[in-house]
Amino acid sequence: MRRVCVVVVAVVMGSGLSYGAPPPTVDEARAFVERAQAELLERWIEAERAAWVQVTYINEDTQLLAATAQGRMIATTVRLAQEAARFDGVELPPDVERTLLMLKTALTVPAPADPQATAELTRLTTGMEGAYGAGEICHDGVCRDLGDLEQVLATSRDPDQLLDAWLAWRTAMAPLRDEFARSVELANAGARELGFADLGDMWRSKYDMSPEAFAADVDRIWNEVKPLYDALHCYVRARLVEYYGPDVVPPNGPIPAHLLGNM
Repeated sequence: MRRVCVVVVAVVMGSGLSYGAPPPTVDEARAFVERAQAELLERWIEAERAAWVQVTYINEDTQLLAATAQGRMIATTVRLAQEAARFDGVELPPDVERTLLMLKTALTVPAPADPQATAELTRLTTGMEGAYGAGEICHDGVCRDLGDLEQVLATSRDPDQLLDAWLAWRTAMAPLRDEFARSVELANAGARELGFADLGDMWRSKYDMSPEAFAADVDRIWNEVKPLYDALHCYVRARLVEYYGPDVVPPNGPIPAHLLGNM
């Protein structure tokens, strides 16, 4: 069973210091971090339990329960992120500073602070998750779900059957394309409210380096291992050409995805 990302709301993070007020202390920051972690743990457990029920028993009621639990988790995260802003600009020990950064960036899909936008993104993600888990393709009275189609890809060696299963699932999920695009739009807006360029920039900020440094490091590592992957691609393609023939697998082109054994 597949899961989509759990939603967390973003808030605009400005300086946490009020004019004329004394800056918060390190002890206050440590106390806040301990309290925030305890509250978030409680809410995350509640949301994950509801999500487990949703993906195990897929129906409108369990989707509503999951969305409600996510909403409570979002509300807690909003409040804690707002409180964390008061420590912006305060010189803190590295462990406390990093924990505060994780509070703002460690979650996967941010939403704008607007309650309606948050509710929309929560509805979209839970709805797409439910549709992905319950989706079926029916033909001539026979219905196949994702597990059935994956079994075809894993066991069949008939290229027509493989292509049919691969295309069938993508046809079934095509109606979700607009909902997915809207969820990306909302998530990018939420990331910008947190001070990032977009959601990708936010994700690349989670590795104890700048987003630019992370992207450069990934490029460096990829260039180091690319010769191995080029060789693997060439070997796999050659063997598939031997098995299926050049009419199915182009000897000098990309490998058709439906021949590789999983969806």
